[in-house]
Amino acid sequence: MLPPDQIEEVQSLCSEAKSMSEAGQEYLFLPALRLPLGSNPAVVDALLSPKGQGGYATRMFVSTQVSGKGANWTTHRILDRVWHTPSWKDVGAELRLLEMIIGHLEVYK
Repeated sequence: MLPPDQIEEVQSLCSEAKSMSEAGQEYLFLPALRLPLGSNPAVVDALLSPKGQGGYATRMFVSTQVSGKGANWTTHRILDRVWHTPSWKDVGAELRLLEMIIGHLEVYK
């Protein structure tokens, strides 16, 4: 279970953030997450996987690819929805949820 106090911290950035799970994997759903200035699109739904998968310590999936940002994009079907993610490593699983999100947003700057 994702720590409720950390979910509350994330809600300062994304007020509707909530925990979700599928097949034993926990996610933090981030609806209408604002991306860094200049990103296209500027707002996406996002899904944070704080325990990682596919060789990554943590992963953050977005509802659509971000133009001109990130590399080696892949698509994944999670929670009955298609998500996209670039190859972006080194956002550690030891971080707090909010720190993970901030680390993953770096790829869109």
